[in-house]
Amino acid sequence: MFNSSDGYKIIKKEIGSFLWIYGFLPYKTATYYRVTGGDILQFISFQKGERWLSAKMTINIVIQGMFAPCCSFNILQPGGRIGSLLNPPKDVWWQCDSQSSTASSVDAIKQVVVEKLIPFFENRSTAGKLFNDFDGSNPSFLWTPKSTFVDQGYICLRAGQYDTAINIFEANQTSKVPKFKTIKRLIEDSRFTEIDHILVENSRYHKESLKI
Repeated sequence: MFNSSDGYKIIKKEIGSFLWIYGFLPYKTATYYRVTGGDILQFISFQKGERWLSAKMTINIVIQGMFAPCCSFNILQPGGRIGSLLNPPKDVWWQCDSQSSTASSVDAIKQVVVEKLIPFFENRSTAGKLFNDFDGSNPSFLWTPKSTFVDQGYICLRAGQYDTAINIFEANQTSKVPKFKTIKRLIEDSRFTEIDHILVENSRYHKESLKI
C-alpha cells in the first residue's frame, strides 16, 4: 500500500533530478547542493513531517560561504523554509501520502523551484550580492537569526567590506568568531592579502572535509 514514505522518496527523486538542470548535485540522501564561482554553497534539504505532519514534507533552503568557518550541511543557517520565498511568505508542507497528491506536490514544487528558488539563489551567488542582501532596510529572512552574524561578517570579509565585518563581529560576541583577534589586527595593518589567504584556506578545508 502506498504511504507517505513512498511519496517522500518519489518527491526527493523527482525534484533531485530536476535540480540537476541547474547544476545541483546530491549529498547523502536528502540534500542537493551547488557551489558557485564565488565560493557560495547553496543547498536544499528535504524534510519529512512527523506526527500531525506525517503525511507531508517540506524543503529547507540554505546559503553559506565556503570561506566561512562554520560551513556545514548539518547547519541549516543562514536559511529557512522554501515557503519564505512565496508572496506572502508561508511555511508550506506538501502532501505525499497518495500517488495523486505526490504527483501534484512534485508539480507544485517544480514551479516554486523555477519561479522562486533559482532566481533567489542566482541573485545571491557571490559575497558582494549577499552583502547587499543584508546591508539594507529590508534584509531577507536568511539573516533573521542573530546566530548568522559570523556568516555575515565573513561574507563582508570576502566582499572586501572589512570595517563592516569588524562592526558586525563587535556588535555581537567576538568570542564566537574564529580568528577574530588575528583578523582585526590584519585589518588595522591593512594586510588584506593575508585575510584573503585565511578565506582561501577555509574554502579549501571545507571542500576537502565535505568531499565536494
